[in-house]
Amino acid sequence: MKYEQSASPNISEQDKAFRTLISNDPALSYFLETGSIRPNEKFAKEQTYRDPAFLAFISPYFHEVYVNAITSAFDQKDTSLMSDIAINTILLDDAYRKQAFDDILAYLEQRKAALLSFHAKLQMQEPIDILSLTEHSSMATISNLNYLPAEFQEFRSTYARVIMKVVNSLVNRDQRTALTMISHLCQLTVDMQTANDVDALYKLINANRQTSAAESGAGYSGYSNDSGNSDNSGYSSDVDDSRDSGGFSGSIRALVVGFVIFVIIILKMMLFGDSRGYRSNGSYRYHRSYRPSYHPPSYHPSYRRNR
Repeated sequence: MKYEQSASPNISEQDKAFRTLISNDPALSYFLETGSIRPNEKFAKEQTYRDPAFLAFISPYFHEVYVNAITSAFDQKDTSLMSDIAINTILLDDAYRKQAFDDILAYLEQRKAALLSFHAKLQMQEPIDILSLTEHSSMATISNLNYLPAEFQEFRSTYARVIMKVVNSLVNRDQRTALTMISHLCQLTVDMQTANDVDALYKLINANRQTSAAESGAGYSGYSNDSGNSDNSGYSSDVDDSRDSGGFSGSIRALVVGFVIFVIIILKMMLFGDSRGYRSNGSYRYHRSYRPSYHPPSYHPSYRRNR
C-alpha cells in the first residue's frame, strides 16, 4: 500500500493527527513516498512512534516500502541504503513485522537457491559464470546481510554453509576465486560454530595456495634432461649459456692481463740489463759502483812494511 500525503476528508481525527506527525518528520515522509532515505538521516524520535495505535496505522504503508527497499539494496548492491535503513526504527507492529521478515527471507532463499545451483554445476563439472557466482559472496552482499536485524542470524549461518560447499567444489578449478570468496565470507556475522568452520576453511585454502606458489617458484624454468637444455640442477639452458659466455670473457681478460705483465717484465729486464751491464762487442761494461778498487803498489800497506 503506497502512502500518500493527501487523504480523504472522511478519515478520523486520530488518522489526521498521525498524518500530521508523519508530515512533520522529513526523513520518515521521504522514505514512505520514495522508498529511499537521504544519507545519514534518521526518523524523529517521537514517543508516539511506539504507540500501538500509530504502529497499526503506519504498518501497511511501512511494510511494503521496507521490504522493497531491502530487496532493492541487495539487487543494486547498495550498502548505503541498507546502512540508513538499519539505523532507523522499524515502524511495524508484530504481525506486519513478521510478514515483512518472511517476505525478505523468501527473497534471500531465492539467492541461496541460486548458490545451490552453482554448487550442483560445479559437482557435475559444468561451465559456470564466475562473475555471477562471486556476486553472492561479494563484500556488498556480505555487508547487506550483516545490516539485517538479528532475526536473520540463522539464515546468515545457513547461507555461509552453502558458500562453503561452493568453495570446496570450486577450489580445484579456480583456487584464487575460491580464496576470495571464503575471505569475504569471514566477514559475515554468523553463529560461533559456523564462524570457526569458515575460518578453518580459509586457513586451509590459503595454506595450500602458499604451498603451491612456493613449489612453482622453486622449480625455476628448467627443462627435462631429454631436451639436452639443462642438467640435473634444474636450471635452464639460459643460465648455462650465461656461464659459458662469462667464462669466455674471463679467459680473454686473463690473457690480456698476462700479456701486460709479460711486457712489464721484459721492460724491467731491459732496464735492469742497462743498469747492471750487458755484453757489447765481446766485452763487458760495468757500472762504476761495481768496479774493483785499485791501489798503486806504493800505497799498499804490506808494501810499505816490506820496505
